[in-house]
Amino acid sequence: MAPNFQSSFIPKGPVTEEVFKKKKAGLVGVLVFSLFMFSIIISVAMYVYKGIVKSDIQNLELQLADAEKNIDKKTIGEISLFSKKLSVAKAVVLKHQVVSGFLELLASSTVSTVRFISFSYSNLTEGGLTVKLRGEATDYSSIALQEDVFSKNEYFKSLVFSNLTLAEGGLISFDLSILVDQKVAIYLPPI
Repeated sequence: MAPNFQSSFIPKGPVTEEVFKKKKAGLVGVLVFSLFMFSIIISVAMYVYKGIVKSDIQNLELQLADAEKNIDKKTIGEISLFSKKLSVAKAVVLKHQVVSGFLELLASSTVSTVRFISFSYSNLTEGGLTVKLRGEATDYSSIALQEDVFSKNEYFKSLVFSNLTLAEGGLISFDLSILVDQKVAIYLPPI
């Protein structure tokens, strides 16, 4: 037998070395352990939150079902019908045309030497209200002055004086067609 050959694995002398050495974790080990613990905590928190949300959803569904049972469908139908009638009435009122606004403008801007003897108007169009007037003036300069005054009015879009003729008593008769801005002719109820 060889002199260095050992027949037993049991040491003959006292063991002085540590068999298991403790390893230091280091920065990477601490970080990995922290992330592992954080993910476990987040998972538990998400599971609890999911349970809370499910419970809230069930409570809200019960409340919604109770509220649906308490709805008075007859009253809602009446309110809906009234709303439709109100919108129709509003549409009618907003399309209603009035001449009083134009007549006020006409009265405030008519020259004292001019008078109107006939008046007619056509329906309100997208351009405005078309008004046809027949009038008399003391002289041609009064008609020119009247045209100047009307042309300065922002609500009179176009003016056409025509059929200037000499009438009885030395008066000048004329026809006038005015396109009036639709803002003047639409009824706006007072607020």
